[in-house]
Amino acid sequence: MESASKSTSALELWLKDVQSYLYKMTRPLMEHARFSFHREDYSYRRKNKKSTDELSFIFLNCYPVNYRVSFILEIRHPEVRQVKESFMKEILQKESHLCSIILNLKDFPSGDGQQERVKDYSITNERDLFMAGDWLSQILQYELIPLCDQLSSTAHMDNFFASKPEWSLNTHSGGNICTDLIVAKLNRRRDFEERYVQLMEGLHQRIQQQLISPESRQLLSLCYDAIKK
Repeated sequence: MESASKSTSALELWLKDVQSYLYKMTRPLMEHARFSFHREDYSYRRKNKKSTDELSFIFLNCYPVNYRVSFILEIRHPEVRQVKESFMKEILQKESHLCSIILNLKDFPSGDGQQERVKDYSITNERDLFMAGDWLSQILQYELIPLCDQLSSTAHMDNFFASKPEWSLNTHSGGNICTDLIVAKLNRRRDFEERYVQLMEGLHQRIQQQLISPESRQLLSLCYDAIKK
């Protein structure tokens, strides 16, 4: 999001002011949903019966121009991680790649129907901060927390993917697309082979449109080979 005021004026806030206000705006919603706050890395975490959810805020200090704020949501299921470790660990070094689901701010509506989805909030002054806080609260309440609830088990994930067959593809994340296929295999409710063909076709289209890296196709193929037995 470009600065809400589109102003070229000097930065009016300190980073601690931004962090303090966003914590104030998000804490009630997150605590009500059983997330606990961890100040050392400015994240919220929640343990479910069979999964964990972690929302991590990212603050980029571009002083004296602006501050840029975003977040990463990671949902982890041990069953999915175990499968991914069998074919991903040697080629992808980052721990985050073993998440069941990983999403960023850009994967959620901005709160303004007239705006495209954005990768971060640009904050220069209090007006920007208040608007970002309002939009962030809406995303958490109406999008992010309900999504975490819907993906709290592999069975729930399978139902979710079945009802939204384009969802994993539209996140443009090879890891999320592999999770779609993995839970289809684990739960045996959807046709695993058919789903693999659908995902490959969807990947091919998005690769041609330059929406996702060609490596995602190789990753899905490795996933299929690891679990087709």
